[in-house]
Amino acid sequence: MRRDFLELRSSLRSIHNWILLLGATFGIGVYLPTLFTRGAGVQIGGIPQPILSLLAIGLAVRQLKHQRNRNEPEIEDQWLGSGLVLGGLALFYSYYPAIAPQFFSCVVILVGGVLSDQGWKFLRRYWVAIALLSASLHPNWERIARHLWAVFVPSDALAEWMAWGGSWVLKAIGQPITRQEEFLILPAGSVEVASGCDGFSMSLVVAISAVMIGLAFRVRGWAIAQLIAIGIGMAVILNVFRIAVMVLAAVYWGKESFEFWHGTIGGQIFSGILFTLYHYAIQPILDPKKS
Repeated sequence: MRRDFLELRSSLRSIHNWILLLGATFGIGVYLPTLFTRGAGVQIGGIPQPILSLLAIGLAVRQLKHQRNRNEPEIEDQWLGSGLVLGGLALFYSYYPAIAPQFFSCVVILVGGVLSDQGWKFLRRYWVAIALLSASLHPNWERIARHLWAVFVPSDALAEWMAWGGSWVLKAIGQPITRQEEFLILPAGSVEVASGCDGFSMSLVVAISAVMIGLAFRVRGWAIAQLIAIGIGMAVILNVFRIAVMVLAAVYWGKESFEFWHGTIGGQIFSGILFTLYHYAIQPILDPKKS
């Protein structure tokens, strides 16, 4: 009886291995060229997304290193994981070549593969690492974040908030400015705060950095939440001042000056200021004794 059970378990293991191979080859393997080509030119707050994706993968690998489950996973976990892999493959090719279904399918395949090979306890314990690997499979994090933001807040609301803040800064330095929604109007001209200047990208990249810094320093979840809140708050405030500078450049200083502050170099200057201030602001959280 025991011999029959071992033979059955061995045969199930073989089927399970073939399913994992199918998922890795015909799912994630087919998707990787699309991931690389679509994500190669994407930048978030001036930082290329491939760099952020590699950092996420590195943190995940560090958490998973030497943590392989040495025990055989439960048969139920193997079959459930194998079912997720096959379901992910079916979804992948049903909606191919749409990017969003491909990404979602690869996440399902990844989770199913880990569940099938390592078991539910491993998946539950190292869910943060699996989440980092899953996030690295999407070629444009900002697009996903903006879609989620639009679910709860009107898409142009952040631009209007930035225009409102920028108008107060300009009024504080004596400028006769008026605001109409996302437009800032001066006697010499007007400037529109478009979606690309609403501070969303800067806030997103500092939030992503906060998560990675928290994981790298192995701080608790509440501390990571503090890192994110501080980063987003500083990014929003600094972007208000950036809006004021760009309005002055567009109206008074000429086109070349506006292009400078609106372009890559000006953006990198503000990003450098932001991350310098952020570095000092989070020291009490990362190292309370030293601070």
